[in-house]
Amino acid sequence: MLHSFVSPVLVGRAAHLAAFAGVLERAAGGAGGVVLVSGEAGIGKSRLVSAAAAEARERRFLVLQGTCFETDRSLPYAPLLDLARTFALAHSPAVAHHVLEPAAPELLALAPDLAAVFPDGVEGARIDTDLDEQRVAHAAARMFVRLAGTQPLLVVLEDVHWADGSSHDLILHLARLIPAHPIVLAVTYRSDEVGPQLARFLAGLDRVRTAAELALGRLSRDEVAAMVEAILGGGTAARIGLVERIHRWTDGNPFFVEEVLGSLAAAGRLGDDEDAPADVLGRVPVPRSATDAVRRRLDRLDEPARRVAAVAAVAGRRFDFAVLRELTGHDAAGLLRHIERLIAEQLVVEESAELFAFRHALTREAVYAGLLARERAALHGRVAAAIEAVHGADAGARVEDLAHHTFEAGEWERALEFGRRAGERAFAVHAPAEALAHLVRAFEAARRAGVEPSAGLHLARGRAWETLGELDRARADFDSALGRARAAGDRRAEWDALVAIGRVWASRDYARTAILFREALALARGLEDRVLVARSLNRVGNWHLNVDEPHAALRHHAEALAIFEAAGDRRGIAETVDLIALAHYNSGELAAAAAHYERAIALFRELDDRRRLANALAMRVACGPAFMSSVAAPVDSAGIAAAAPEALPVQAAREIGWRAGEAFALVQVAGALAWRGEFLPAHGLAAEALAIAEALGHLQWQCSARCALGLVHLGLLSAAGAREHMERAYALAHEVGSRIWLRFAAAWLGLACVRVGDLDRAAEVLGDDPGGATAAGSPTRAADPAARTLAGRQLLASRAELALARGEPDGALEILDALLGRDDGPRPLEDARRAMPRLALLRAEALAVLGRMREAEAALAAARAGAAAQDALPLLWRIDALHGRWLRRARRHADARAALGRARSIIDGLAAAAPDPEARATFLRKAAALVPPAVPVSPRAAAKAAFGGLTKREREVAALVAQGKTNRAIARALRIGERTVEDYVANGLGKLGFRSRAQLAAWAVEKGLAATE
Repeated sequence: MLHSFVSPVLVGRAAHLAAFAGVLERAAGGAGGVVLVSGEAGIGKSRLVSAAAAEARERRFLVLQGTCFETDRSLPYAPLLDLARTFALAHSPAVAHHVLEPAAPELLALAPDLAAVFPDGVEGARIDTDLDEQRVAHAAARMFVRLAGTQPLLVVLEDVHWADGSSHDLILHLARLIPAHPIVLAVTYRSDEVGPQLARFLAGLDRVRTAAELALGRLSRDEVAAMVEAILGGGTAARIGLVERIHRWTDGNPFFVEEVLGSLAAAGRLGDDEDAPADVLGRVPVPRSATDAVRRRLDRLDEPARRVAAVAAVAGRRFDFAVLRELTGHDAAGLLRHIERLIAEQLVVEESAELFAFRHALTREAVYAGLLARERAALHGRVAAAIEAVHGADAGARVEDLAHHTFEAGEWERALEFGRRAGERAFAVHAPAEALAHLVRAFEAARRAGVEPSAGLHLARGRAWETLGELDRARADFDSALGRARAAGDRRAEWDALVAIGRVWASRDYARTAILFREALALARGLEDRVLVARSLNRVGNWHLNVDEPHAALRHHAEALAIFEAAGDRRGIAETVDLIALAHYNSGELAAAAAHYERAIALFRELDDRRRLANALAMRVACGPAFMSSVAAPVDSAGIAAAAPEALPVQAAREIGWRAGEAFALVQVAGALAWRGEFLPAHGLAAEALAIAEALGHLQWQCSARCALGLVHLGLLSAAGAREHMERAYALAHEVGSRIWLRFAAAWLGLACVRVGDLDRAAEVLGDDPGGATAAGSPTRAADPAARTLAGRQLLASRAELALARGEPDGALEILDALLGRDDGPRPLEDARRAMPRLALLRAEALAVLGRMREAEAALAAARAGAAAQDALPLLWRIDALHGRWLRRARRHADARAALGRARSIIDGLAAAAPDPEARATFLRKAAALVPPAVPVSPRAAAKAAFGGLTKREREVAALVAQGKTNRAIARALRIGERTVEDYVANGLGKLGFRSRAQLAAWAVEKGLAATE
């Protein structure tokens, strides 16, 4: 009987297992969590998870397990597919159908070999551009959440250091969702194989803040002794020397401990006692890695078994019985005997009746490395042929494997074709890095085959480069594609290349972009392809939008929409309506933008386009009151809450794992919160958006997040902090080359410079308008180009504030009247001023400087009404503070005290929302400079104010009324005339707003006056 050298117990992991059990217990109560198990190869990650899975089953958890392998680096969603295949093979078709059915269309699209689970087919299971990341992630989440509705769920995904980026994104998506469900997600990875991609994934998990990491270290000497005892039995007292040596040789790696013990046993050296000479034990080659141990195990096999191991190693870490049988030529019984021998030697484990795997990745690597290069190449070719022979028409589902094996076999023409298909497939499911890996090999295969790469192959690789941010390489591929398309007379490929090149140049040279997009439009018209024309129109329209020409964009989008509507193209309609909404928004036409966004939201929901839906929801929030929209009439807050609650766009982006969309949504929500004075959450969301954008290398969202942070600082009166963020945003806007963001960033940087008193820098920035609007400080009119866009209007508003700071109220007033008097439809002018309270406040200040106080008072009243309606507390306190100062100068002291009191009350509330003590102190100090201290009042005046304005005599009369005395009795008591008492009673009723003596009596009792005699 063969002795197993696998430890029958889990040693040295009690604390880790207890922590894991705690997560399981909380999940059983409905609060799911993530367990991240890390450590070097062979440290026992899989053993720990296996023990936890056994405990989970005892707790009546359903356990689903998937594993990644080294060859999966280029396979999108490998752990999910492995989980599905493993479960399907290990269970009956009925059970597998029940478990996998919620994600059936997506699973079948990615793995057609699962068709046996769904013999009747599944609607929508076709690989195409619709199968994007959010759809797969949503499907997986749907499957797991539904299963967790009937029993707690443990999902194990092992060796994710070999997973592709799309798999990492899928795991992050699940990690964000499971805290609200009875689900535990266990993820293992090698801590000694953390590359840039895995590091980004781990950082993403850190931000989720739901993961408990169990870092497995090497075993101590005592733990190794316990492990040896568990494996060999009989105690370790007689094996002290052996334990010491094993601990030293293995450095406490549990897998190496097992391998060394097996190797020593094979050499007949386990009987050596502690006094055995060191050179005796040293005669057994002690493995420094698992590779040596594996090679010794191979030596114990007969030639046919070794050959089976070699062929299996070429096939991959996991191999199916049918393919291996095709490769080796053995009958089922003979092959099974050899596999049993491999299992006995602990090289291979059985996963199901049809599926086997090498026990460890290093096991497979050691076997593979033992083959000659020529032998490996020949075997790779045979593996590819076997896959095609066994799977027949379904072999295309394993195109990634075929691409790998044909390339390694040197079958260059087939490797070119399979590489192209694998790349396109990976790109279709939004896995650009994996697509690039396949396409690069396809190009190499073309070179080896002496074949000129096609325009389509250049386009495919260029799109992968572009998505990954390698714009120079992308442009080179697109340029090559354009040349090849024109040489071949392929006009459709020429159109694709023109649009692709235009997209690349959009980040650098808008003039060149315009030429390319217009050439593509002309080509589409020449092809008489109406849908292609519509797509071209949207490209040209979007170019106009990025150069801050939204009205020109609207004309192009409207023409595109008519074409899509005539063609009945729902997706084209939805995308175009979304672009039209954006054009209206950037025109400052926020009501029209909101209406179009609501239509786009409905269409995207109908199409299940979750990425564009998240974006439209964020923009719907942006149509409401916020600093960015403070120069236009926003949609009311109630309408926003009904159509797109502020939490919804962030949640929608997170649900699909769309990090760039999450950053964008965070900025929009932060802007709305900052406008209301909710500085603490606004600062947190904007900072989170910046961190995400920096991690992604997304310059435009870095710019917008910096702007949001700067606006929070402005609200807190920290102009220096605001300027720091805005200077960076301004530099980023120049780098991006977007006129819209140049104007926004310039507007707010200029405003920050005005607030710190650097008027020269403010004038420099505010005069730097790529749109050619009027120079800083000069008058403007509504007809000026800048006044017709939201970004341009922000620029002009900042110029008005600069003019006021320079002592040029006439220039400021002309700018503000042009902005406030803009015709937005039937809205009266005062309504427009109330809808734009920031501009109305500036106008009031300008009028006051000019001495036109009656008009200034009216403008300030409109500003206050608007700020109150929008709950714009940072603006409201400034309005009350200004009004209080005016009232004090007019010697209306009671009214001044009321206005200034309101300002101080708001200031105290806003200070409590500051993100840190320093910001709070700065805000209170600078706000105090704008709100004059309260003028001390006499005790008599204070008492009068405390009692509703009633004089001492009026209070005495009210007290006697409360005692039930008549006017005559009161007159006798106070020795005054009865008619005078009547006057005092009337005065008291009037000041307090009462209608009866009973009300006056009740008030006197409440104020403690009734006891006065």
